[in-house]
Amino acid sequence: MNIRDRFDREKFTQTYKGTATFCETKYFDKFLELLGDEIVLEHIKFANDVLKVPPVESMIKYYRDFFNELMLPSEKQGLGACFGYLYRFIYKNYEAEQVWVGDTKNTGIKTASVFKKLTK
Repeated sequence: MNIRDRFDREKFTQTYKGTATFCETKYFDKFLELLGDEIVLEHIKFANDVLKVPPVESMIKYYRDFFNELMLPSEKQGLGACFGYLYRFIYKNYEAEQVWVGDTKNTGIKTASVFKKLTK
């Protein structure tokens, strides 16, 4: 079963309250498309795990032509919640850590989460 098939939309919206509206946006559709691209997803995971680059930043930069307009704060939060769900419930044993990105010109992101693997 690939990662896209393991992303449970109902559990996601129950876990991250207020994301049901986000799930009707083109940004959620793009996130699901990303989950189907194992190569790009592995690069984003590497950037998070090794380089400490927030996945939401990596995704926006990779799909820069798609994200050519600034997102609403609620849309950025929804996308961040998608990555939170991915790391917490699919990859497992990760916790979020807020980091400063400060790239409001190119990505519109001030802060985002990097996911740290728990050592247990």
